[in-house]
Amino acid sequence: MKYYIEEICYHGPDGRTDTYIDFDRFEITTEPTRTNLSNEIRLDGWLGMSGDVARYAHGVYDSLAAAEYAVQNLLGDAYRRDEEPSDAPDVLAVYRPGRLPPVSDEALGIWLQDVDVPADADDAALRRQAKDLVRELEDTGVSASAYRLWEALESLRDDAREELED
Repeated sequence: MKYYIEEICYHGPDGRTDTYIDFDRFEITTEPTRTNLSNEIRLDGWLGMSGDVARYAHGVYDSLAAAEYAVQNLLGDAYRRDEEPSDAPDVLAVYRPGRLPPVSDEALGIWLQDVDVPADADDAALRRQAKDLVRELEDTGVSASAYRLWEALESLRDDAREELED
């Protein structure tokens, strides 16, 4: 039996919504990876797009352990293995990038409702607050970059400034 790696990535709009925030994945299957258009077997490279989803092949392996090692090598130190890989019978394992699942914009907005951002906060204060919030967010089991949190805090600060002007 041979094992194949297929990378599946979302490249459309709204990539940080609940639907697509944790969409990207690597699947290890027992079926060869095929291109979208001609349905020909391709073991490496781009397989095609289906809507906003791109697919890439990453080789064929003689054992599941070798395929898993290859995926782990592609993802580096930051990956998660799905406990229940897929309903598809040929998918044996699913790996997702990131040590923790990313938080969606909707969930982040709800989480940030309780965060106080003063109207007079400068950018340096927002950067420090964003770094602290990264750790707090990770303690809840999800992740977001400090830059993404800084953007959200900056928006909250701007809202606070507008309220002062009114």
